[in-house]
Amino acid sequence: MKLCDYKENVLYEGTVFRFRGKEPFEKSVDFMLVCYPDTESGFALYCISGYHKGKLEVCLPKEALGKTCRAVLVEWVLENWNRWIYQECPVEDVTVII
Repeated sequence: MKLCDYKENVLYEGTVFRFRGKEPFEKSVDFMLVCYPDTESGFALYCISGYHKGKLEVCLPKEALGKTCRAVLVEWVLENWNRWIYQECPVEDVTVII
């Protein structure tokens, strides 16, 4: 399902974001939301596809956290996709795999 159409307020560890990549990534890229305790938020994104598989891509800031549970706010991801996560693909083209 498209991230923009996702009806829940938060995303949990294990969520995968699939989107169109550009060099140095492949044409299709998957990032997974993982628990990463050594960060402000406790969350990070790892690439889990292609040549970059297993590489830490970004540690998320505390502003990304949900207020009532240990999860990341969908609204924050939508608003900050191109600033924090990946600039080369519009958030409207991101698929979320739960």
